[in-house]
Amino acid sequence: MNNRTPIIIKGLTVSKGIVIAKCKRYEHGQNDYQKKFINKKEVLKETKKFNKSVEITLKEINAIKDKLKPSLKNNVGIFLDTHIHLINDRSFLNSIRKNIEKKFYCAEWAIHDEFQSIKSSFAEMRDVYIKQRIEDIKHVVNLLIKNIKQTKKNKDNILTDIKNAILVTDDLSPADVLIAHQSKCSGLISEFGGTSSHSSILSRGLEIPSIVGLKNALNAIKDQDLVVLDGNNGIVIVNPDKLCVSYYRDIKKEDNNRKILLSKIMEKNCVSKDKQKIEVMANLELPQEMKIIKGKNLDGIGLFRTEYLYTDRTDIPTEAEQVKDYKKIVRSLKGKPVIFRTLDIGSDKEVPENIQTGSVARNPALGLRGIRYSLSNHEIFLNQVKAILRAGYYGEVKIMLPMITTLSEIKKARDLIELAKNQLRKRRILFSDKVKIGIMIEVPASAVLSSRLAEFVDFLSIGTNDLVQYTLAIDRVDDEVNYLYDPFNSAVLTLIRNVIKSGVKHKVDVSLCGEMAGDKQFTRLLLGMGLKSFSMHPSAIPEVKKVIVESNIKKLTKLASEIIKCIDNKEKQKLIEKINDESITH
Repeated sequence: MNNRTPIIIKGLTVSKGIVIAKCKRYEHGQNDYQKKFINKKEVLKETKKFNKSVEITLKEINAIKDKLKPSLKNNVGIFLDTHIHLINDRSFLNSIRKNIEKKFYCAEWAIHDEFQSIKSSFAEMRDVYIKQRIEDIKHVVNLLIKNIKQTKKNKDNILTDIKNAILVTDDLSPADVLIAHQSKCSGLISEFGGTSSHSSILSRGLEIPSIVGLKNALNAIKDQDLVVLDGNNGIVIVNPDKLCVSYYRDIKKEDNNRKILLSKIMEKNCVSKDKQKIEVMANLELPQEMKIIKGKNLDGIGLFRTEYLYTDRTDIPTEAEQVKDYKKIVRSLKGKPVIFRTLDIGSDKEVPENIQTGSVARNPALGLRGIRYSLSNHEIFLNQVKAILRAGYYGEVKIMLPMITTLSEIKKARDLIELAKNQLRKRRILFSDKVKIGIMIEVPASAVLSSRLAEFVDFLSIGTNDLVQYTLAIDRVDDEVNYLYDPFNSAVLTLIRNVIKSGVKHKVDVSLCGEMAGDKQFTRLLLGMGLKSFSMHPSAIPEVKKVIVESNIKKLTKLASEIIKCIDNKEKQKLIEKINDESITH
């Protein structure tokens, strides 16, 4: 143990877990270049340098992909395909070549300038997932620049000497994550990156403890430094003392024991102590995440986000492209239901340029978003619906309509769905004619009118993220007011209970798929309110399922009612602590 003072750095948890290991630093060096002009005679030379870099970069990515095990290639290889697609994009490559030929930029700066142009078009987007697609482009740009600058084989090869180590880098690419996995790296630390990036999704899927957003990590951490990576709390401790190491070893042991316990719970059916069957489903946003739920005892996919098909491209996905992806997802579930949410854009889900129509709304949250967009763009909606219906031939699928506020929206959407069916019949294409249609309850209007709306749909799904912010007039991504974002607010809880009651009254299934579903502090409250179906991120399922199987739901009903009625925050907190007290559920 050295005598250096311990350093604590806070970041964003990507993949949970505790790691105590020595570090290996790796810098991409993406900022190690300057704006430089060339003369006309050097244009051909610089263009050749760029073209060679494209060739080398493609070879490198394909080499990583080729080394993937067959079990991984189909599930995670697609992350590399995103990079390959961009490197092969003629528009992207030609824009860089024009920067060399017309602006007389050196190859490195020509690439950088094009990246900045693309980046600026993403800057105003508020959707976290879409914004972080710029990370994929940045990774490709860094590779291209690296291969222009490098004349010899990279001596700092991260394929070596990272076994059992924690990799510390400035920015993680999907390729970095796959190399780390193949090399049996213990954990990942990155200065940049977000929780919804492809690299982060991949880290979670491969279950590598990871933290991103640790600014200046490379300045604080040296090669071979002993580090504690606390992926449960998003904390990195550099040069921990003996007491700290001992503490985290105990935590790690407890975590391992808990994982064993949770894995056993996952094998069981989700039934409460008083023998009530509760449905537990997964929320997914990418086909690659199917790996995360493989082998888990789940009731299906309660929310599959389809927006991924519309990003990272310049055109609109065809019906055939959508069928290909949807069919794979449905088949992998082997008869269990998959609920496909139709295109949900607007608000914090910014409209990608490839499908943008008209002017940008002053307030997207209150503008053309969700079902409103689909009903204004019939062709896009029809193509998606037809793809879902065709996928339904291979298993159980359901269509979920987002951002419903009126009955007329449901009726219009149903008419278009019938039109889609008729178009498929005319083409003599196989599809499911028995696909159930449901709606998301995300605004107070639909929650209040849920009993009336339930008469016209097959199921209801409560989207609490939007419901909370619309009810309380709080933008959950606004740092100045997000402290007011409170799912425990009595108005929010009253609306949720109203929807659940509407479902019971009309014998319509009700699920909850917002962040509340995956937060175990709400589980017993929601059970007491009568909720029978939860849908959440796969990583949250084991903990929530544990709470459910250890709960006596009948004993929670009265307490849940008291919490809903209580408007005094201090008193409400006492009631919340009481309902989450394990002793009352036995």
